[in-house]
Amino acid sequence: MRSRRRSKDNKVALDGKKILLVVTGGISAYKSAYLVRLIKRSGAQVRVVMTDAATRFVTPLTFEVLSGNPVQTDIFARRELPTVEHIELATWPDRVVVAPATADFIGSVASGMAGDLPRAVVCATAAPVYMAPAMNDGMWANPAVKRNISILEKDGRRMIAPGSGELACGTSGSGRMAEPEEIMAVLERSFEPGPLEGIRFLVTAGRTIEEIDPVRYISNHSSGRMGFAIASRAMELGAKVTVIHGQVDVPPPGVDVIREVRSASQMKTAVLRSLPRCDVLVMAAAVSDFRPSRRAKEKIKKETGIDSIELVKTADILSAVRDRKKSSQIIVGFALETVDGEKNAVRKAAAKGCDYMVLNMAGADTGFGTDTNQVTLFKGARKLETSPLTSKDRVAGMIVDMLAADGRLGKAKR
Repeated sequence: MRSRRRSKDNKVALDGKKILLVVTGGISAYKSAYLVRLIKRSGAQVRVVMTDAATRFVTPLTFEVLSGNPVQTDIFARRELPTVEHIELATWPDRVVVAPATADFIGSVASGMAGDLPRAVVCATAAPVYMAPAMNDGMWANPAVKRNISILEKDGRRMIAPGSGELACGTSGSGRMAEPEEIMAVLERSFEPGPLEGIRFLVTAGRTIEEIDPVRYISNHSSGRMGFAIASRAMELGAKVTVIHGQVDVPPPGVDVIREVRSASQMKTAVLRSLPRCDVLVMAAAVSDFRPSRRAKEKIKKETGIDSIELVKTADILSAVRDRKKSSQIIVGFALETVDGEKNAVRKAAAKGCDYMVLNMAGADTGFGTDTNQVTLFKGARKLETSPLTSKDRVAGMIVDMLAADGRLGKAKR
């Protein structure tokens, strides 16, 4: 936990603000009690609304004592004054924080359901809503949960990514609610102009495909998660983001402009067309290195057979960018390696003219098709830092925060 000196910094952003905390029924509700204390210490007002399930983990009295305000739990409770409780609560705050946000609560809010007081408040409020998911790693990986989160993000709800580690059920993986200090940091930033305000990001994501015939192609396992996480983090810090993506396994975030491409050649055309209008290019897409020299016009029949497929190199996008970039533009490349990672990453950065290079080694929990990653950041040939194995959202935060600290972007603001 951070020291009390932290509260002095908080007061600049949160003093006098009104925060509504929605607590749902997960074991992480005990952390929410400390979150209330941090919010109060910051100088903000805080009120708490709890689901019935949340009261089984922490009593309303705990939150009443810590917040100094009554805790609301029942949409049908009798009141001294004839107020519409969920509307009053919905219009009161500057920010709404749902912590923990269970899979059940996330799913019902994504569906627009408002069957109890906390759900009705979140449904009715016009204030920015921040959700801190907390659940078992299997639930966090469930496609339905991911789909619901994507719906909420497109609706403008902000997700505070969970961490990885030991879970209450005894397993280890992704799904731990973000720590109260992390949630506070997100709240603080939300009241301040983003450090990337006015900066234009161009992010590539996903995988390209190179067709063999009308039904077969060469590609890779990239899901698009890393590129989309970077786009989301850049937007959170105020950037105007354009995403160009190939084939992906996850829905894209709600960015201003999304262009979908298929092949490396199409990706190159789209990137070069958008390059003059960006300040930062992040090439997170896994672009195919090779393509068949010839594409059959019709499906190659099994009976006919094929002895071999001749491969030729695809368009080199980063080299083309290097030859066209302005001196003020920042280019970030990615290197996925299996051996000699650092050596290859430094060599690629120099050859392609990248200002930064992000290295990740392919493994069971890193690289393609996973929710987690571990990367090493380079500025030119200089190694900056290596992340722990953590969620791709947190890796994205590390990458974008590094870019936000680059002094050249201050001059690029418009």
